[in-house]
Amino acid sequence: MKQVVIINADNNKGEITQTLIDIYRKGAESAQAIVKEIVIANLKFNPNQQLPDRIADIEPDLADAVKKLKWASHIVVFCPVFKQSINFKIKGFFDRVFLPHRVFVSGKDNFDSDFYGRSARIISILDEEAWKDWRTTQKATYLSIKRSVLAKRNINPVHTSTIGYLYSIENEYAQKWLNKLFNFGKKLS
Repeated sequence: MKQVVIINADNNKGEITQTLIDIYRKGAESAQAIVKEIVIANLKFNPNQQLPDRIADIEPDLADAVKKLKWASHIVVFCPVFKQSINFKIKGFFDRVFLPHRVFVSGKDNFDSDFYGRSARIISILDEEAWKDWRTTQKATYLSIKRSVLAKRNINPVHTSTIGYLYSIENEYAQKWLNKLFNFGKKLS
């Protein structure tokens, strides 16, 4: 049985992002997966990286997130991108949880930074400005998370999807994505 963790990286906890997450969850649960969720906006932690010689104690919310991620066999990140960047709290979450020498101290609470054997999917949800830029440049917005965070922690494969500006769930474009996300969840990819 697959174990899936969905990371909701929408600091605004928007209705559209939640709808996308819910449809992915339904697809995964239809394939008998067990699904847990991490909502970054609800976590209490210091998003600032500590200096390498000053390892911060892990906050309870981050400790719980690490346990969920270690439990998971598949990780799905729903990450809205505003003006071609991600929010500092989201970046801080990835820095504190996935990068070495931040949270993972050898011999302390059995944390380590190797997530070998897990797969992931990153779903970038672009705002209108980022979507316009992406349509002309085709620059991927997820590469910093994919290459600098997940790939370096031995998470492989990492599938990616870029969803253009969704102003409503009631249009044909959004419905197409809802169907795709349900199928991604069902296939656990």
